[in-house]
Amino acid sequence: MTSSDESISEIQTFFKGTNVFVTGATGFIGNVLVEKLLRTCFVNKVYLLVRPKKNKDPQTRLREMFSSSLFTRLWDEQPKFIEKVLLISGDCAEPNMGLSRADEEFMVANMDIVIHCAATISLNGPLKHTSFINVRATRDLLLIARRMRRLKSFVHVSTAFVNPNQAITEEIMYDCHIKGDALINLVENMSDSILNTITPECLGSWPNTYTLSKCVAENLVKEYGQNMPICIVRPCIVMYTNEEPIPGWVNMMKSVPGLCMGVGLGAIHVVYVDPNVNGIMIPADNVANMIITAAHHVSKPRSNPTIPIFNHVPNNMVPPYTYGQGLNYIVDILLKKKIYSENQVWKQYVILTSSKIMFTIFFFIYHYLPAYFIDSCLWIAGKKPRVTKIYKKMDAMMRDMSYFSCNDFKFDDKQLKALISSQSDEDKKLFNMDITNINWEEYFFKSILGIKKYILKDSEDPKVGQKRHQTIMVAYYTLSIIIYGCLLYLCYVLLKMIFPIN
Repeated sequence: MTSSDESISEIQTFFKGTNVFVTGATGFIGNVLVEKLLRTCFVNKVYLLVRPKKNKDPQTRLREMFSSSLFTRLWDEQPKFIEKVLLISGDCAEPNMGLSRADEEFMVANMDIVIHCAATISLNGPLKHTSFINVRATRDLLLIARRMRRLKSFVHVSTAFVNPNQAITEEIMYDCHIKGDALINLVENMSDSILNTITPECLGSWPNTYTLSKCVAENLVKEYGQNMPICIVRPCIVMYTNEEPIPGWVNMMKSVPGLCMGVGLGAIHVVYVDPNVNGIMIPADNVANMIITAAHHVSKPRSNPTIPIFNHVPNNMVPPYTYGQGLNYIVDILLKKKIYSENQVWKQYVILTSSKIMFTIFFFIYHYLPAYFIDSCLWIAGKKPRVTKIYKKMDAMMRDMSYFSCNDFKFDDKQLKALISSQSDEDKKLFNMDITNINWEEYFFKSILGIKKYILKDSEDPKVGQKRHQTIMVAYYTLSIIIYGCLLYLCYVLLKMIFPIN
């Protein structure tokens, strides 16, 4: 894409020639955001905060990030885009985000826009680790940004579930019973064991450490972000891309995306969810567009000193659908369109329950019993048992998510709608964040194809998946015949004992 002052949009004009600093770039939202910034916004440079992880240095992680299929279109259209990307080594879990003094001063002198996406999304992670990343890093970045001489915009990415204890989450800042600096001081000076003990008391009416930490972080934005061009964006559950740059892309298998893939492969049959609860999910590309639009919006002078907040939620914008419909879409689409994966585990079907007792019983029958059997076979064969461990993680994940999957949440999104209305006609197309016309069944179809291509990396030859499916179905029906045959025989024996034939 080439630019001229006459042809570019209002938002593109704002970003043109700027230096943008992004945290959390290697995460799901961060990947989609960075791709869109580089492909459409004519920025001068994009600086990414990256930490070492799993024995990989930041440079290696960056190379892996840009080798993803998400960036294929960008490589094709702008093969020299990588010259605009620079690495700043750091770690949000460290004091002052692990920045060197030189890097900090460079940021103060050169950054125009700051987008803070970094966060740990582990719902019930340890209070210390969660607070370091979600709270302390936010404060430290705000303190640096206050010194930035060229700052035009600061966007803090929060979550729509930041205040789940409210009957209706409005686009306002809610007070928290713990002050940010107090929480930081607490976790910096207490041992893990003591913090784990007092965590339930610290949570108050918040259901987990994640939501509490995001609320505390928002209050830090209010405290340290006064008189700054700053805003807070609150996306809900972020899902596969819908359109840009490719449909159905995701790079994480945690949370809802991982759950959907497990159901589609026949690896998960029991889900802890109220099937009638409204789905609060939104595609990642729309979220990236919302962040970019919000960055432009908050750079404008405003008479109201209140920090703008945008709840990016479906609300009444889209055709309503429930979590039950979404999960059933996956199974129905696979069967109707005969989409087979060479990684299929078992026959696809799903049991949905909002009862903790029924979930425990069903999960044991449909997951733990087969897992114990498979691990026993692996142990006999001299291999390391691993299946039970996988299902324990799935069990814990669904229990953590049950607060959100079994309760209805209501949101106000007036400011988001006003933000959409403020876009020019050209920006509405370039940076679309309105999902009014989304077709959920079509969206899940594109997501399934995306999983096959980008995550599972299935063969393009459909016969490979079809052969795997046929093998699975033969095994499924054979086992079903054996099980039902045994049950019938057991019933026959019991009936003979109860009603003996003379």
